[in-house]
Amino acid sequence: MKVYLKFHLSLVIASMMLSAGAAENFPVVQKVFLPPRFHLGNTGILQLQPIDEAAWIWHPEFMPAAKAARADVFAGGWREPALLRFRRSFEATAAPVRIHVSADERFELFLDGNRIARGPDRSDVEHWSYATYDLRLAPGSHRLEALVWSIGPYAPVAQMSWRGGFILKAESDYDRSLTTGKAAWEVAKLAGYEFTPGIFFVGAQLTAHDCGPQWKEGNYLKAQVIRAPVNSNPYGESAPGWKLFPTILPDQLDREITVGRAVALGSGALGKDEVVKAEQARHPDLPQWQSLIDGRKQLVVPANTEQFLLWDLDNYYCAYPECEVSGGAGAKLAWGWAESLYLPKSEAKGRRDEFIGKTFRGMTDTFLPGGKPHQKFSTLWWRAGRWCLLSIKTGAEPLTIHRLALDESRYPIDNESRFDDGDKLLPDVIALATRGIQMCAHETYMDCPFYEQLMYDGDTRLEMLTTYAMTRDDRLPRRALELFDFSRRNWGFVNERYPAYLAQHSPTFSLIWALMLNDYAFWRNDPEFVRARAIGLRSMLEHFEPYVNGDGLLENLPGWPFMDWVPQWTTGNAPDAVNGVSALNNLLYVYALQKSAAVEDSLGEPLLAQRLRLKAARTAAAARAKFWDESRGLMADNLAHTEFSEHGQCLALLSDTLTGDSAQRCFGQLLTAPDLKRTTIYFSFYLMETWQKFGRGDLILERLGFWKDLVKQGLKTPVEQPGNTRSDCHAWGSHPLFHLHASIAGIRPASPGFRTVRIAPEPGELPKIQCRTPHPDGYITLDLTFKAGRCRGVIELPAQITGVFVWQGREQKLNGGVNPIDLGP
Repeated sequence: MKVYLKFHLSLVIASMMLSAGAAENFPVVQKVFLPPRFHLGNTGILQLQPIDEAAWIWHPEFMPAAKAARADVFAGGWREPALLRFRRSFEATAAPVRIHVSADERFELFLDGNRIARGPDRSDVEHWSYATYDLRLAPGSHRLEALVWSIGPYAPVAQMSWRGGFILKAESDYDRSLTTGKAAWEVAKLAGYEFTPGIFFVGAQLTAHDCGPQWKEGNYLKAQVIRAPVNSNPYGESAPGWKLFPTILPDQLDREITVGRAVALGSGALGKDEVVKAEQARHPDLPQWQSLIDGRKQLVVPANTEQFLLWDLDNYYCAYPECEVSGGAGAKLAWGWAESLYLPKSEAKGRRDEFIGKTFRGMTDTFLPGGKPHQKFSTLWWRAGRWCLLSIKTGAEPLTIHRLALDESRYPIDNESRFDDGDKLLPDVIALATRGIQMCAHETYMDCPFYEQLMYDGDTRLEMLTTYAMTRDDRLPRRALELFDFSRRNWGFVNERYPAYLAQHSPTFSLIWALMLNDYAFWRNDPEFVRARAIGLRSMLEHFEPYVNGDGLLENLPGWPFMDWVPQWTTGNAPDAVNGVSALNNLLYVYALQKSAAVEDSLGEPLLAQRLRLKAARTAAAARAKFWDESRGLMADNLAHTEFSEHGQCLALLSDTLTGDSAQRCFGQLLTAPDLKRTTIYFSFYLMETWQKFGRGDLILERLGFWKDLVKQGLKTPVEQPGNTRSDCHAWGSHPLFHLHASIAGIRPASPGFRTVRIAPEPGELPKIQCRTPHPDGYITLDLTFKAGRCRGVIELPAQITGVFVWQGREQKLNGGVNPIDLGP
């Protein structure tokens, strides 16, 4: 893979050079993180921050706030897709420029023709994101430009909006020359773009005439103010629309790469149900296309030619497609993306690295060159997958393709952890899990990058825990927790997915949010943030009270009480979960109450914790009375005791609803009962948690065989569910990476903030465990060997951290620094 650093990444390097006095006039762009604000407070009511002094501006032809296509969603007025280019020239002095910038829906910001930022980070209108940058420029003339678009229902469902707008505030000497509402910004409407339906959740496919919108110019007019600066209001009345909050996230990865292989070339188009043929994989012109992909040579497609290229990226990527062409007036270049190819007229995909005899289905954007030299094309939003299909048809002119590349985009997360147990197949499983998280981590977490790009509570909890096992960077987990907290305004409970302009409600996933906050309170050391979110936690839990029946159990919960994609369950609902009393709903409620009580304890609120534990105990007692089946030694899923699942046993055991002999019987039946409904990829996390609680790491290691099979099938990321899965990239399936550290190595926080640690390895038959696990204060490292029931080795903790090591019933205290280990049975 070749990687080309784009302009603003180069500027970061230049910043380091400047600190050493290497290049005093080199332009430098540095993102600045302002103090986070945890509560809405007087946002939009008083001028709290510099950006409140700026106005929002827009194109004069789009000024009237017409009734929106979906007035309940696009409340500020939306008329038609608007792609606009704002520009403002200014004179720089020796002083640096600090700017604050945002837009609705999206922007790309350019300095002197080079992109320096994309944004804003996704949120809702009540907590709209803005970013801050410091610019160090050579004295003289410079130009800021912003490509801004508002495409309403054509945008991904995760993209919320009030109405189109752009805002930029410059501080100090540059206020009058750059701040919107004060400076004379110009704006041009960009024409030549059409949107057609694609995959519903991820937005429309783009057709671009002449060039991509990043390079298009238009007729400039004076930009008009659509919302004045925040005018401090003593009566508590807020400005309409956006309430602005500084982002806590770094910029998304933005790097040009050339990857993959040209694997098949065919004449004509590859039809919808037409398969790729073996002879097309041997086409003599494939090396020419490979040279183009590698960035070594350009390629000419002759006039009056139609052909297609199948391009295997060799890994899963999220990226903006980029191409540069000359000539080819009347030509058409369609760029399709797919996760994998399909067997003919089937939902089956077979081996994911095979393509001969398969068909292509995917998202496709279209470029219609205008015949000019060096026209460039890209999209407004990134695409995802492993396979690209380029379909090219030329007219009377040949088309010269100078460059094909990907602009990779994702949250800049890398795997800082290490794990080695001697299993030669394990590194591929770790790579698969790591890539799954990377592809589903952007401005938010998301369930999948190809089909939905939405952040769901259940998925996100597992993604966050896996993140804790990968990196010390906890900004994206914090963002996820607060976004879900913001979503409660829709109905009291946490939304099932957020941000999303189509609200979806799930009481069970709302309970998962309580588990997420507990995880953060223990795995990271940030009590101030936890305290801010605990307000929403208390409110959310109170919304369950109206659904407690006379027996003390939850009944007829609203929304979609999703639990798992069990084939025998309708739409993922446990038995009686929708219109009745479900054991699983109630046991999850008990578990959430207990975890919430631990959060209250961590914040010094023992009375609130006691109240939650009493609720949990009452609900657990009622659940035992109604669902425990003494004859089978199992918790039933329903009151009739006709349905049983692994899920019910896991939740009963994890929540200690069953203890003592009953718990031991239940765990034994969990392992042996033949008729239990089985957990799929998602809920197998909780099955592994149960195995860990009962000291059966060997079962976790055995279950990893499923993920090893994914690797053998040619997958690069975990799938959504077994069988003919829809999604080939679903990061809820990355959780084995968490369990390697937290269950097999046994590294878990023993107190809030990870101030103390409990390490209880469960190696099964493994000969060794060598690992490095991120910790808020550094890393925890293990180098242990296991032989004849004895454990020897070394454990190193961060300097101020203490804990305990547990091995076969024996304990050893651990201190900060290096701890030699030698324990036998």
